Amino acid sequence: MKKLLIAVLALGLAGCSTTPTPSNSAKPVPQSRILWKSQGDSILTITRDKGWFAGGGCFVTVTVDGKPVARIDTGESVTIKVNSGRHILAITGDKEGRGLCGFQIGQPIKENATEIKPKEIQKYRITGDTSSGLDLRPTTI
Repeated sequence: MKKLLIAVLALGLAGCSTTPTPSNSAKPVPQSRILWKSQGDSILTITRDKGWFAGGGCFVTVTVDGKPVARIDTGESVTIKVNSGRHILAITGDKEGRGLCGFQIGQPIKENATEIKPKEIQKYRITGDTSSGLDLRPTTI
């Protein structure tokens, strides 16, 4: 009985974090959730990990320089064209969400500054766990 309890607890804790999703195998965000037609000479790719416990029941809004760009779900990716230069990327709660998602409970704004060169491609990952919530980080995957 004790071994069974330990196994269930270990499995439960493992399920509380997200699983990395490579941007080339993620589903694209549907056009209906793209909020801004981006333009520019450089590319930002933002991919959200798979996993339900770290906000997986709600979309996350991705912003660039304070402008909402897309509502992204787990296992999805969005490609954003921007002009070269300095930008502030952020994730925040989904104002259009239903139920508790619309209240944006536990979804504070997380920001990340970047300097992007002409024709450069940068990748970011939305990751998280139940202790720290969601986060936006640079990635190579």
